[in-house]
Amino acid sequence: MKLGIRALRYISAALVGDYSYLAPGSTFNLSGFLSGALSTLPFTPETGDISEKWQYDDNGKYSDFLFSSSIRADRETYRPVLQQLEGQKAIFEIETTDGRKYVIGSKEFIPTFTFSDSVSGQSTSQFSITISLKSLHGALFSV
Repeated sequence: MKLGIRALRYISAALVGDYSYLAPGSTFNLSGFLSGALSTLPFTPETGDISEKWQYDDNGKYSDFLFSSSIRADRETYRPVLQQLEGQKAIFEIETTDGRKYVIGSKEFIPTFTFSDSVSGQSTSQFSITISLKSLHGALFSV
């Protein structure tokens, strides 16, 4: 599903309390579980695809979540940030233009963040990013 993204934020999982007890698709106040501030990544407006499929395997039901988008930003400034995110245990908040806030990950289920350089047309300062997560609670929502 193509989404208008308003904000893409992240925080180290070490600064997030445990909310793994929440039911799949729950809405909660993420800020009440944070012991630090969310950082914001720049993004390319009107890019962003979210898909979430619930699947079954031998261990039961789980969510397979995928977010992909583009970040158009200064390479020198943001390459180190993206490289750090690739190796960091982070929780993400994706806010859409309709005000919905997707919370991706928890202390128990850490999402995978990847990025790559992308050259398209005239733009040479663009990165493609993906955030993926397999979990028992899937995407949660923050107020």
